[in-house]
Order: sequence, then structure tokens, then C-alpha cells
Amino acid sequence: MSTLARFVRAHWGTLLFIILLFAGTSYVVRTKRPPGSMTVIEAQAMDMTQTGTPVGSVPVATQTVRAEPFVPTVTYTGSVVAYNDTDIVARVEGWVMQMPVYPGDRVQQGQLLVRLDSRERSARLQEAEAAATAARYEREAMQREAQQMRAELEEVQRKRDAAQAMVERAGRELESARQELEMARAEREEMLAEIQAAEANNAYWQAEDTRAENLLKAGAISREERQRTQAEAAKARAELNRARVRLNKAEARVKQAQAMLGAAEAQWTQAQREAQAMQAGVQRATAALQAVQARVARSVAMQGQAEAARRAQAIVTGYTQITAPVSGVITERLVSPGTLVMPGTVLLKLRTIDRVRLQANVAESDALGIREGNPLTVTVPADPAFRLDARVTSIFTAANPHSRTVIVEAVVPNHAGKLLPGQYVVMQISKGVPRPLISVPLSAVQRDGDGKPFVWVVQQAQAEGKVTYTCVMHPEVKSDHPGKCPKCGMHLVPEKRGGKYVAHRVNVTLGEKNGRRVAVLSGLREGDEVITQGNEYLKEGDPVTPVEWGVSGPKRLPEPSGNGHQQHQDTPTGKPADGAAYTCPMHSEVRSDKPGDCPKCGMRLQKVEGGHQH
Repeated sequence: MSTLARFVRAHWGTLLFIILLFAGTSYVVRTKRPPGSMTVIEAQAMDMTQTGTPVGSVPVATQTVRAEPFVPTVTYTGSVVAYNDTDIVARVEGWVMQMPVYPGDRVQQGQLLVRLDSRERSARLQEAEAAATAARYEREAMQREAQQMRAELEEVQRKRDAAQAMVERAGRELESARQELEMARAEREEMLAEIQAAEANNAYWQAEDTRAENLLKAGAISREERQRTQAEAAKARAELNRARVRLNKAEARVKQAQAMLGAAEAQWTQAQREAQAMQAGVQRATAALQAVQARVARSVAMQGQAEAARRAQAIVTGYTQITAPVSGVITERLVSPGTLVMPGTVLLKLRTIDRVRLQANVAESDALGIREGNPLTVTVPADPAFRLDARVTSIFTAANPHSRTVIVEAVVPNHAGKLLPGQYVVMQISKGVPRPLISVPLSAVQRDGDGKPFVWVVQQAQAEGKVTYTCVMHPEVKSDHPGKCPKCGMHLVPEKRGGKYVAHRVNVTLGEKNGRRVAVLSGLREGDEVITQGNEYLKEGDPVTPVEWGVSGPKRLPEPSGNGHQQHQDTPTGKPADGAAYTCPMHSEVRSDKPGDCPKCGMRLQKVEGGHQH
């Protein structure tokens, strides 16, 4: 028996199990694999050179341009300069008794830096203080006397004012009496004239009454007419009597007014004499007060002289306690305790860095457009995370005759101490005033072989004619409508796919920059959608799809258009209308707006939101 026959007889059970397992696997592969998938033999036998990838759409980032306020900027290197360098000097002669600070120490304004020997200065100060105290006592005594004299003067002035008021009141009463006399006399004259008129009227009516009585007796008039004449005559007599009574009253009023006038004249004369006497008293009190005030002024001057001497000694004594004029950092210590120093000797060097000056040498042409208050941005190359926004505080009025530059300065706070004097910085300075201009990011601008600038804009793609559908795995299958491949069962897709938008090149004329953007003077219009990322290898008419863009590139790829299983419409950003999409983990180009299986491998589609797969 051959070796093979012995092996089969010995292991026939194992071989039978292997045969059954292979048969079952073949059945499962043939009947259970999803549509479009292939066996290993089919994949090896397939001519991969016949499969073609449909034309896709380039993911790009876009920005719609508008005419907005634009301020150009210029960038210059600069340096940090201490806000102030201060020499701490001795102002008086003395021995250094104490110096509690060292180079590198931070000191605050008013902090003690150096103490000199102050014993002699203290003695002179005490002498000046004693003299100032004596002068103050003398001044206070003179001021009390002056205050008393001022009170006496005020009393005399009060009496003088009262007498003057009495004169004025008597004068008013005198004038009133004169007016009353004038009025009484005028009334008397009026009464005299009235009596004359009443007497004439009475004489007339008396004569008329007598004539009427004679006519009545002769029968020439009636009794009624005679009675009217009698009544008029009686009325005239009564009026004459009343006029005489009023005349008597007017005469009496004249006499009373004359008496009042005499009394008013006497009172006014008395008030005049009292007022003159009070005025003389005021003059005497004023002279006395002026004399006292002269002594007060002299005492005040003497006290002022003594106080000035005391203050001078206090100031000189204070010079023995040398304090920091400003907050800063000690950079040098030039003497030590025990040293005899003279006025003007430099003891320490202090540098102020709580505020620092940022200075850049700016070309004259750029400096013309820079004004105080223009914003600027400061960065430190040694510290990429550092960024400071400030404003121009001064522009030096003189240019450097050698470099033809002007110093532009910004004073900024430096509380954290990150800016050090002499440090290298980069200053991006705004110049000019905001103007409404169309601008684009610098990344949107490209240049042709001649160096001329251009940008890419997004335009609507031209509508195509009849669409031909094909199978990705079997390109020889063609159809004029969507469906499934008769060979593998995969969904047919458009033979040419792109998107709704294409790239269009636009030549532009550029203006000034602001560090991140550049002004476009011509070539673009408001509302144009400019491609800012993904434009490196574009050609005229290339299909593009605006998508959300991250630091490292597009956050997701454009969704394919025209798939038979895809029912939604793409938006200009490439997202489905409901904001959700489904894709295959193995074939990212497969996208759908609803759950399902991948038409290529049969795997379950997974949901994608915001460009991230879940």
C-alpha cells in the first residue's frame, strides 16, 4: 500500500471535515456576500485598468467679499526701551550710613534706597523750627489785636450806617412833606377856582329865579317852569356851600403840611449831624486798624521767613533719606556704606520698566501716513505666544539723516515684566484712515508667470446635457438612467461628476496690505465669492465645492453628486440639507443622506456630522 493510501486511511475523518468546511464556505461566499463584492478569484481576474475614478470636486474655502473699512499696515522691527533711566545722586554731603538695595532688586516709588548721616542737619532743623515757632506766636498776637480793632471798626461802621440810614429816612420824610404841601396848595387853588365857578353859577340861577317869579306873576310862564327854576337856584346855592367847605379843608391841609415840613427839616438836620460824627469815628477806627494790620503783615513776613528757613533745613535734612523717585529695577550700585559722598555723586542707577517704550525706525514714506493714536500690534519672535495691541503715542519730529527713517513710539504697560529693555520686537503699525475697500486674505492671491496677481472666484457650473451612468467596478456598463449594475448589483453613478460650482480666474489690481489682508482696487465686485484655501493647483473651470476649512485643511471632503442612492440636494457648502450625512468606513467617497449599506463592500454606512465620522 502506498504512503498516500496509508495517510488517507489514517486521517480520513480529518480530511472529510476539511472537505465539508470548504464546501460550506464556498456556499456562503457565493450566496451570502453583498452585492458588488467579489471573491478573491474574481478580484484577481478583474482587469483593474478598466476601472476609472469619476471626476470629483475640489474642496475649497471661500469668502464673500464686501466693501468694508480697511486700514493698511506696515511691519517694522523695533526694540524695547526703558520708559526712564534714572541716576540716583546725592544732593548733600554726608557719610553713607545705609544702602539696603542691590542690583536686580525691584523697588517701589518712595522706597528708601540710601540713608546718609543726618545729625548735623537735624540740629540745624531744630534751630529753624524754634525760630519759626517764635515768629508764629508773634504773628498770632498781632492778629488777635487786629481782630479786636476790626471788631471796633465794624461796630462804628454799623452805627455810621444806622445814622446814614436815619438821614436817608429823614430825607424821604422831608421830601414827602414837601410833596404833601405842594399837593395841599394845589388843592386849595383848585377849591378857590371851584368857589368862583359856584358863586357865578349861583348868581346866575338866583337872577333866573327872580325873573321866573316875575314872569309867573305876570302869567307868562307856568308854575312847573317856575318850580324848575327854583330847584336849579337851590342846587346852585348848595354847590356853593359845599365848595366853601372843601376850601376850608384845603386850607387846613396846607397848614398841616407846612407843620410836617418844618418837623421833617429839623429831623433831617439832626440826622446829618449824627452821621457826620459817626463817619469821623469810622475814620479814626480805620486808621487804628491799618496800623495794627501793618504790624500783622510784618509779623507774617517774619514768620514766613522763619518757616522758609525751617522748610529749607527740612528739605536739606530730607536729602539724607534718598528714596526711589519712581518704581523700577536697580541696575547698578556705585558706592557702599561708609563712603563719604559729595553733592552730585551717583550712588545707584534705576531703570523704569513698569512701562516701556516700543520704538521702530519707520521709512519716511510710511511715516507720512502714521498718526498718533493709530493702532499697532506687537509680537516677540522669541515668544510666539506673546501678542500686544497698543496705539502710537508719539512720532519723532526729526528724521535720521543717514537712514532716512523716523522713530515711531508706543508707550505700553509692562506689569508682567515680559518686555525687557533692548529686546527685539516686531511692530505692525496701521497707517492712514479707514476707507471702504474690497479686500481678500493674502492666501487668496496668486501670481502668474509674469508676476501679475489674480484670484479664483466661485461661479455656477454650466448645465450639462444628457447624463450617462456607469458602474464603478464595470465601466463597460452604460445606462442613460440611474439603476444597478447587472453584473455586480452596485448602484450606477454619473460617468462625469463634479459639482454645482467651478473655479474662475480673475485678474486683480492690488492695493496696500494690513498684515492679513490686501486691498483689491479692481477686478472684484461686492458679493463675489473668493477662494481663499485649496487654490494652489486650480485650473479654469475646475469643479469646486466650498467646505468648512480647518488649520490642517478641509474638515471634510465634498459630497459626491449624482449618485443614484443620494436623494438630497447639496448646499453651496457641500452639506446635506438636514446637516447629516452617512459614509462608508472603507470607501469615504460613498456618501448618502440616509442610513444604508455601502454599494461597494456592503458595510453599514456610518453617520457623519460637522465633518467628523461617528
